Amino acid sequence: MEQVEFSYAMKIEFSSPVVRHCFSLRCLPFDNEYQTIRELFIEVSPHNMLTETADGFGNRILTDRITEPHSAFSVYVNGIAQIHIADKAEEPLNGIYKYPSQYTRCGERLSALAEKNRAAVETLPTGEAVELLMREMRKQFTYQSGTTTVQTTAEEALEKGKGVCQDYAHILIALCRKLSIPARYVVGIQEGVGETHAWVEFYDNGIWRGIDPTNDKWVNDRYLTLSHGRDFADCGINRGLFIGGGTQKQTIEARVQVCAPDTKEGM
Repeated sequence: MEQVEFSYAMKIEFSSPVVRHCFSLRCLPFDNEYQTIRELFIEVSPHNMLTETADGFGNRILTDRITEPHSAFSVYVNGIAQIHIADKAEEPLNGIYKYPSQYTRCGERLSALAEKNRAAVETLPTGEAVELLMREMRKQFTYQSGTTTVQTTAEEALEKGKGVCQDYAHILIALCRKLSIPARYVVGIQEGVGETHAWVEFYDNGIWRGIDPTNDKWVNDRYLTLSHGRDFADCGINRGLFIGGGTQKQTIEARVQVCAPDTKEGM
């Protein structure tokens, strides 16, 4: 079990003022069977009347509508969390994670890769099967920013042969579902990374287990979940509509660090 301090900061600057700015934010970590939020501080500027709700996947959502003109919008979240991956408990499976979704439909390339490994996958325990699929997809895919966008599908990314964490996650999810392993997309913060990260959870005998195909490793107590869903479409951190604004400049910084055992006692 680890106690971690986390933070997420985002700022958008507009070249001219915007009005009627409606937004929804999925940047608040939530309590579940393997992470407990001990402290949470939220600052959104500007704001009018922040409202917190939850979506169908249990993700926390902040919404608001700003009517006053503004040339910048910022969000800052920080806090303390207790993360205990080893304590995951069984939970019922939502069948939606068995089937293709907007960004994880298999085309010719993904289907061929899945079929190439079907025989091996069907003989292995679920965790080993997913690890095999991760190794096989990594042989055909490398990390390179700027080659894909948030609209790139798993099939398109595999065809390019390079992309970012979102693409790694979508490809592995697509392969898992094609071979009857339920899987879901996770967005969160990883220790040592200055921005949000995406990884995969797969359903293994009643328990969701995490694996990080971008970094070729299992998810541990240094990962903090912000949201999960079928794919990126369910997990976008910041979505909004506004009038005006001209050009935009957006900066994001995310951080997880492990606290010394005695620095946060009593919280």
